Amino acid sequence: MPNQYFIETQRLTLRPFEVSDVARIVEIFANPNVAKWVDDGKPLSAERAKKWVAVSYDSVQKNGSSAGALIEKSTGRMVGWGGIVHAPDDLPEIIYGFEEQVWGKGYGKEIAKAIVEDGTDIRAFKQIIATVDPENAASVHILKSLSFRLIESGLDEHGLPTDTYQLG
Repeated sequence: MPNQYFIETQRLTLRPFEVSDVARIVEIFANPNVAKWVDDGKPLSAERAKKWVAVSYDSVQKNGSSAGALIEKSTGRMVGWGGIVHAPDDLPEIIYGFEEQVWGKGYGKEIAKAIVEDGTDIRAFKQIIATVDPENAASVHILKSLSFRLIESGLDEHGLPTDTYQLG
């Protein structure tokens, strides 16, 4: 399994997080419209962002994939995050998210498709899951367009509504 994790699309590059990304991660999550769709729905502290970076690095070494920075090629700017993460005892899970300023550009579908193709074709994951707030219509649409199917609805570890989709 590769111990580096890079994915390129026409408009985006997914690269491993770097320590220098922490401030940008915190900045993106400071927007409540972004934060509400992720984890516990609250902005990410610098400490938690540092942990994301460290956990992501370790995951690439162990699993061959993780979350990383999404860079807009035309500007060189980090506009989001994405990848396949690995919770203990869980299937590989696709995640992605963007700063609000780039919503509506089609980046979600573009990177989700590339992450799934990398996960199935390069890393040979037999199954991939996604968890999503059922009210996040854009992400639900993307997942369904990539042949993910709803397998479970319920509450996540924070008591928030969460649907689990599966590919494979």
